[in-house]
Amino acid sequence: MTPQEPYEDEAAFDPVEVAAAERLDEEIAAVLSGSVRPGSADSDLVAMAGAFRRGPSVSTYAAVERRVAEARPRRSRWRWSPAQVAAAVLGTVLVVHGVVNMVAGEWISTSLGEPHNQHAMIDGGLAFIAIGAAIAVASTRRRWLPVAVIVGVPLGLIMGGRGVHEIGVFAWGAVAHGAAGLAAIVLLVTYSVAWRYSRRRGREERV
Repeated sequence: MTPQEPYEDEAAFDPVEVAAAERLDEEIAAVLSGSVRPGSADSDLVAMAGAFRRGPSVSTYAAVERRVAEARPRRSRWRWSPAQVAAAVLGTVLVVHGVVNMVAGEWISTSLGEPHNQHAMIDGGLAFIAIGAAIAVASTRRRWLPVAVIVGVPLGLIMGGRGVHEIGVFAWGAVAHGAAGLAAIVLLVTYSVAWRYSRRRGREERV
């Protein structure tokens, strides 16, 4: 005969006690994970779970507060780039040019020794005002600057070139055309420099 196995004659585990032990394990796991609602768990279990938790250090709290402060949207200050200023100046010059054409077209034509055409002056003035206003609005946002450059630079350069022959003939006309041409050149240069710098900085960040 083989010797009798240990615990062979002992009674089987009580199902009620097994179920109670499993519920206790679940409650302990819930308390440790923090998924149990406050006040619904046994106070002894909460005390045991607190003994196993380690409170965050002061440096951890400081790091979290710093990251939250950095992520918080800041009140952006109105900061204009040189290209935006040049675009705003060019737009203003064109608007003024259009207004002068509308209200003083006859004086301009007489000063240049050309026949006055009121209809053409008014239509041209309205066109200058519309284009100048569009360029001025585009100057208020950096992402709109390409519109100001594409529209304003060619027009400003053409106006500057047309103002060359007015030097010595009609001083105010030469100043108006020259201001538009100068603003267009400054806009082109400042925008090109900013564009090249942003591309170079982007390549450095990718590396």
